[in-house]
Amino acid sequence: MRLKLFARDAADIEVISAYVQDMVLQVADMAHVSDQKRFVLLGNRFCWENEQQAMRVRTALQIANVQKSQVKNIKLAQGEAVLSILAIKFEPEDGLAGHLRIIFAAGGEIRLAVEACEAILEDISDAWLARSRPAHEID
Repeated sequence: MRLKLFARDAADIEVISAYVQDMVLQVADMAHVSDQKRFVLLGNRFCWENEQQAMRVRTALQIANVQKSQVKNIKLAQGEAVLSILAIKFEPEDGLAGHLRIIFAAGGEIRLAVEACEAILEDISDAWLARSRPAHEID
């Protein structure tokens, strides 16, 4: 079954964040499409919802209402570099506006100024067996 989730507030983004933890993608597979006020990325999401088998699935994340994007510790010219998502957070400010942060392993981050929180996460392929299950050390 393919996953499709919509987010309109910080609580919804927390749910999406849980599903995209350990999603891997190449730098070239993300873009700020400024004329459409949209940020998009494609990656291979680990299927945390499947407890029986380690699986991955090709997934798209679209974020709407993007006014500005900032990149920290990611070399955009290195399109083949692989990134791993740790979390996504929405920090509301005035009314519906705020900042959506995509936080990557190794200190990378994309910070999006948005007019309103609106995101869609959608699986776009069938799942396949993953080589391993991601593991994290707890401090």
